[in-house]
Amino acid sequence: MKKIFVVLAILFIGILLAGCTSQPPAPVVTPTPTPAPTMVPTTAPQLRGCYAVIADDPQFSVLGAALKASKLDAALEGNGSFTILAPNDAAFAKLPNGTVASLLKEPEGQLKQILLNHVIDGKIIKSVEVVKLGEAKTMQGTVVKINTTDGVTIGGAKVTKTDIVCTNGVIHVIDRVILPPVEVKTATPTPTPTPRPSTTITFNADWTISPGTAVYVPVGSIVIWKNNDPAYPYKQHGVTSSSFGSMESIPYQQTFEVTFDKVGSFDYSTVGQPYQAGRIVVY
Repeated sequence: MKKIFVVLAILFIGILLAGCTSQPPAPVVTPTPTPAPTMVPTTAPQLRGCYAVIADDPQFSVLGAALKASKLDAALEGNGSFTILAPNDAAFAKLPNGTVASLLKEPEGQLKQILLNHVIDGKIIKSVEVVKLGEAKTMQGTVVKINTTDGVTIGGAKVTKTDIVCTNGVIHVIDRVILPPVEVKTATPTPTPTPRPSTTITFNADWTISPGTAVYVPVGSIVIWKNNDPAYPYKQHGVTSSSFGSMESIPYQQTFEVTFDKVGSFDYSTVGQPYQAGRIVVY
C-alpha cells in the first residue's frame, strides 16, 4: 500500500512539472507574397530612310544640306536599295576652302554629280560583302576601287564606320569626299570681233554741207552725227531721213548713230539752222 502511494505521488509530481515547463505553441506567420515585377515592353528603334538618318545625324550636317539642295533627298527616302558612302563633316572640311560654298551656288550641277558618286543603287552591300568586292559602280557612273590591304578603302576614302541600317539601304561612313573624274573641256575661244569702221559728221555753226555732198563708207560702218554747235545746245541739227529714220534733236555735244549694213545711197538733212544736207554712200 505504501508503494502504491509513492508511485502515485511521483506521477502527480511529474504531471505538475510537465504543466509548468510546457510553452504555448508559436504563432503561425503567413508570409506576404512578393509582387511579380511589372514587365515594361521594349520598343525596337524605328528604322527610317537613308536621307532621314543622314539629316538627323550631326556628323552629316554638310552632307544632309547638300543632298537637300541638289534635290536628292526625296530619292534617298523612296523605294530602293541604296548603299551610301557618306562623307562626314570632317571629310568635307578637307576640301579646299570655299569649295562647298561654290558648289552650293549651282547645286544641281557639279555638286549633284559628286553626291551621286557616293551612292551605289540597286544593292545593299554590308561590310561582310564589301570586303569581298574589288570594285563597285556608283550612280554617277564611276567605278570605284575597293581595297582591303589596310582596313577598307573605297575610291581612296577610308571606311570609318559600317552598316548603319536604313529601311531602304545601308550607310558606311568615309573620311573624305570621293570626287568623280573631271572631264576637262577645252574652252572654245571667242572670236575677236572685227571693229566696225565709223565716220563722224560734225555739225558746227560755221560749217555747211552743200546738198548732194557724199560721204563714202564701207558696208557695216557706223555713221555718227554730232552736234558741236554751242549756239544751239538744246534743239539744233536734228537729222532726218526716210531711209534710216529720224532724230528730232541732237543736244549739244551729243551724238546720233546709225549702222549702215547694206550697200546703197542714203540722203540726210538737218533740222534747224544752218541748213546742212548730204548723202551717205555705202559700198
